[in-house]
Amino acid sequence: MITIGGPSLSLRQEWTLAKCCAPAAHTALALGIALVLSSACALPAQDNDVPPTQTSSRVQIAPASASKVTSKRMAAYPQPGWHVPKAVAFAPDGKLVTYLRSEAGNETMALYAYDFAAAAHRVLVRSSDLVGLHPSLSREEELRRERSRNKLEGVSEYAWAKEANLLVVPLSGDVFARKPDGALVRLTDTEQPELDPKPCPTGERIAFVRGRELFSVEVASGKEVPLTSGAGEGVTHGQSDFVSQEEFDEPSGHWWSPDCDRVAYLEVDERKVDEIPVLGIRAGKEDLMLARYPRVGRPNPVVRLMLVDANGKHKRTIEHGLAGEHYLGRLRFSPDGAALYFQTLSRDQRELRLVRVDLNNGSKTVLIEETSPTWLAYAEMRALEDGARLAWTSAKSGHHHLALHDAQTGTLLSQLTTGPWDVERIVEVGVDTLWFMGNRESVLDRQLYAVALAAPHELTKLTTQAGVHDVRAFRRGHGFVDVHSAVDRLPQADVYGPNGEKRASIPVPLDPDFAQLAVRHPEIIETRAGDQSLLYGALLKPRTLKPRTRYPAVVMVYGGPSVQTVRNAYDPRLLWQHLADRGVVVFQLDNRGSSGRGHTFQSGISGKLGELELQDQLRGLAWLCEQSYVDCARVGIYGHSYGGYMVLTAMLR
Repeated sequence: MITIGGPSLSLRQEWTLAKCCAPAAHTALALGIALVLSSACALPAQDNDVPPTQTSSRVQIAPASASKVTSKRMAAYPQPGWHVPKAVAFAPDGKLVTYLRSEAGNETMALYAYDFAAAAHRVLVRSSDLVGLHPSLSREEELRRERSRNKLEGVSEYAWAKEANLLVVPLSGDVFARKPDGALVRLTDTEQPELDPKPCPTGERIAFVRGRELFSVEVASGKEVPLTSGAGEGVTHGQSDFVSQEEFDEPSGHWWSPDCDRVAYLEVDERKVDEIPVLGIRAGKEDLMLARYPRVGRPNPVVRLMLVDANGKHKRTIEHGLAGEHYLGRLRFSPDGAALYFQTLSRDQRELRLVRVDLNNGSKTVLIEETSPTWLAYAEMRALEDGARLAWTSAKSGHHHLALHDAQTGTLLSQLTTGPWDVERIVEVGVDTLWFMGNRESVLDRQLYAVALAAPHELTKLTTQAGVHDVRAFRRGHGFVDVHSAVDRLPQADVYGPNGEKRASIPVPLDPDFAQLAVRHPEIIETRAGDQSLLYGALLKPRTLKPRTRYPAVVMVYGGPSVQTVRNAYDPRLLWQHLADRGVVVFQLDNRGSSGRGHTFQSGISGKLGELELQDQLRGLAWLCEQSYVDCARVGIYGHSYGGYMVLTAMLR
């Protein structure tokens, strides 16, 4: 017998579950999704160590019509209650807060603005304002959106110049700009799509990728300048590669210098990367695509960092000087534009370096070097405006924390944060203050904090309500925009001034059918792992629990690194609602290996995937079986992606 902190499960029980449910494995392997919910997979009564069910009635799962949540509603996007503003930003002069929002309650976005002087919201740009558009997205743009999880239509993205009230609006593969006087101008009109347009800080030029090359266009004259040339089949200039986009959150491959006089960009050579066939549906028809995909043990793309001036001249390569295969990311210019910072990550993700390149003499300095026997990810880094210091996050302590380093040598100057909690991301850095998101109060929450850069590094929490806060825009001297919610509180979007005073709210409209759906929030529960680590779970019961009645259950699982599924945030969980409406208990647990709990908690699964995760999921199941209303002879498990792997692991081990 295996004791798991409550009722125990025998190896025979595990084998019985695997034996009767194994045929689903083939589908799960292909799709990464598995669902098993059947009394045919019930554990033998004589082997079940939970209290006997003979004195309790077993309910039948109600038909789908018992729930107001239909399959069609589950597939609709966004989820009910989540019509929050997207792509929120401050205008450079601080007079406007801009954001994307649907006028019709769907995913077709318009660009809105909140005007502080008028204390009013208004539409700045609709897709219908930009005429003569191509009817559909190119494959390149579809893939880029897919990797950034962008499902929006209409005005789906935009960008402000850093120092000028110039807006860049890409739409249907072309580039438009809204000038400071409000005039809309079209800057490109080509059959090939323009990807990833970026204004330089002064707003004079916009860089973009067309085909395999990088271009810029002058906003005033419309004059176009090719910045690169010579990219043959399998080579791109100015785009990041698949792995960077999909796995490392590096959607872009080009960056303007602060003075708009130079562009750093990536040259990606995928000619030695394997091509694999990908069959899908595009425009309602079957579509076969050959995609470059770096499989395990096979060649990765060869990526070089390049620098070119704004006129397409004086191109040169920036060498990182490291042996072996490395990923390249998180590039930033120094505030004065005299240096480039970038991070390198070895292919096994056990060596991370921060490199500084002096652009005047070409000298390279490895400022920070970290190693791990498990794995590392890119760190959060910001160079301070004084040019002498930089902020860096490290997980050496077992948790992600902030420190100040010398920007020229990498020498550690001071530790800004410590403790059994995590800094999630840097929001902004000022002259004497750094702002960041973290979870000091609760691992289930996210809050905005400010830390003094001078000793004793006093820490101030700026958000007040419990829950998960997502500061989506921050501009020193003007304030920030906070989208926040809690497990029992619907999302809100609030605009705050520079001193933390609330100045406005951005509407978050409810869906017309919201009341009818009667969405309920789950309970947050706690249990312990084998090493006594605290584990958090979420539980949604059927709407009515009859006395002396046991209900079947479904365990929802993800279980992998870099994801935290149980948080103090609103989530309608429509599949959960549907199952609970039909008389099914729904349960989820974040096992060791999940994020939000520090590097040590997350990386313990390194080299033995599926072991600790399954142990913890079994402990969660044991907790579930202790509940008098759960029929532990009828338990299903559902997961996708890493959760699909966990489903197979649970069934077959």
